[in-house]
Amino acid sequence: MALHTRRIIVAISLWLVLAACRSQPSPEQRTAPEADVSGLPQDTLVPVETIALPDTLRYTVTPREWYAYWMLRTDTLRTDTVQQTSMVQQYYTKLIHRITPDGRIELSVRIDTLIASFTMPADTAGSVRRFSYDSRKAEDRRNPDFAHLTALLGTEVRMLVTPDGRIDSVFALRTVVQRLRRLSPDTLPATLDPFLERQIAEQMYRPLQQEYLAFPTGPIDSTRSWRHEYQDVIASLFPTQNTAEYRILGARTAGERPTLEIAARLRSHVQKRQIQEGQLQAELRRESLSGSGRILIDARQGYTIAKEVHVVSRFEVLVRDTLQKQEESFRHFASSHVQFRLAQRGWLKN
Repeated sequence: MALHTRRIIVAISLWLVLAACRSQPSPEQRTAPEADVSGLPQDTLVPVETIALPDTLRYTVTPREWYAYWMLRTDTLRTDTVQQTSMVQQYYTKLIHRITPDGRIELSVRIDTLIASFTMPADTAGSVRRFSYDSRKAEDRRNPDFAHLTALLGTEVRMLVTPDGRIDSVFALRTVVQRLRRLSPDTLPATLDPFLERQIAEQMYRPLQQEYLAFPTGPIDSTRSWRHEYQDVIASLFPTQNTAEYRILGARTAGERPTLEIAARLRSHVQKRQIQEGQLQAELRRESLSGSGRILIDARQGYTIAKEVHVVSRFEVLVRDTLQKQEESFRHFASSHVQFRLAQRGWLKN
């Protein structure tokens, strides 16, 4: 495989850590059960008006608990007439290590199974390039051209999560970088290590955060709804203020444990439409972002049982060269569908 292709795979692998949920198991690596990301249970929903709600919702797991999830993410990206698609399916395990004095949860995450496929334009006009990887296949794990994906398997990463469901930090990434360096068919200079750690941490944050539900900061009020606001960017340039709105719909059956089903809706407001860098000026036009989803959580401990979210964005960017008096525009479309499903849960023995 050419160096150009390997670099593509490097980029894909970094995106994977981000577009796939990471995982961490108990001491020995677990065997993933058959994939199940079939969405939320279809049993009868008990209306919220008829159930007793807890006063507050919090993420309250305890040390030595472990949770194993299947995650499936499909993405379509289209810029003008160029389209890329991807599918990432991942089985990962989280192990709760400790509760810090300020109440945050320290846990580790490890990927046990990783399946991915990508389609992107090839160098020849009108043709496409396809990649696929399945960590369950020995030939894929042995293939040096996929070393950047294999390096992610079984590699522990740690993070701190707040009781209201926010990832505070992602750390302990040196092992990932060292394994990438050891298995990579290309030479990665050591000077890149800090940059790679920052990139992997940022890339891991977004998909990991999607597993969690952002809980209200105070008690549940009579509307049984709340909102969570956060900063983001469009096209890596234009700052936005995003608002995720949540509403409790009711309860469903999940064994003997009480559960809550919650609807989510995403809205976005652009805060700055023009960016100037030297002689180049970029202007955001005709943007739209919408998202919706359903989440099933454990009412006592706040962990996710199942989740399904779909987000679509469209925008146009006009780029002007103010000195050369030239301009060029491009249109962008992105669709992302993410599903989580709790596969197993348990406790480590002493």
